[in-house]
Order: sequence, then C-alpha cells, then structure tokens
Amino acid sequence: MLQKRITIVVLALLSITCNSLADDPPQKAPVTLMGMVSEWRYPDSLFQGAEISDAAVEQVVSIKSKAALTTSDSAEKVVAFYQQKLNVDSSGKTLGVQGQERVLAKRAVSIQENSAGRPLKLYIISIHEQNSTTTLVISRLASDETTHIAWSNYQRIRP
Repeated sequence: MLQKRITIVVLALLSITCNSLADDPPQKAPVTLMGMVSEWRYPDSLFQGAEISDAAVEQVVSIKSKAALTTSDSAEKVVAFYQQKLNVDSSGKTLGVQGQERVLAKRAVSIQENSAGRPLKLYIISIHEQNSTTTLVISRLASDETTHIAWSNYQRIRP
C-alpha cells in the first residue's frame, strides 16, 4: 500500500513538472558580443577591439557592449550604408513616407552630422528599439586615411 502511494506521488510530481516545463516560453539563443557586432559591422571593416559587460541597471537584466571598427571608405559612404540598412534618409526619417504621415515603427532612428567648419567629419546615428539602443559614431579627420566607427549598444534581456 505504501509503495502504491509513493508511485502515485511520484507520477503526480512528474506530471506537474512536465506541465510547468511545457508552459515556459522557449529559450532565446544566447546573446553574444560578436553576434551583436556582426549585425552592425560595416562590410570589410577591421575590428580594433570590443567588449561586453553587465549594464548594472537595478532589477533589470541588461548588458552594454561596444566595439571599434575602421575602414578606408569615406565617412559619407559609411553613413550611406547605414541609411540604406535602416531604410532612412539623412535625418533618420523612414523612406517611403508621404508628407506629415506618422510612421508606426518598431524603432526610432536619429542621424546627426556635426562637421560644419571643422577638419573632421562626424556623424552620430542612434537606433532606439523597445529593449535596446544602438549608437554608431562615424568619424574621419580630413588628413586621415581611415574612417572610424564606434558602435555601442544597450540591451535589456529581461525586466
């Protein structure tokens, strides 16, 4: 009789465990630094270093990452690549929108040039999504042969 009760309890526990596992959402693929950087890497650019760390936001599981890349292409060509990738114009407005029509998108993009009157081409592209912010700072001195791309990202993994 005791053995029958133990068997019933074990079967009940297994049933509860299996049901609770079936209710859990599927696990996402792990977030990796190179996986994130590769999404934003300019073609044929060279890595100059990268790092990832805990973002240290209270009660939020989040990470912050950064990488430095270089290319011999002009800063303007690099910016044009990201505009095309993001489907936006030089201000960050989504292409294909007529007049004052409001775009309901999953992200907001801002592009700023801060080069006027300086011997430096400097562009800042910010991409804001629900759980992440990506920033690209593209710069090139007039006398330099290399364009620098500084990529940074904040990503909330879960609340």
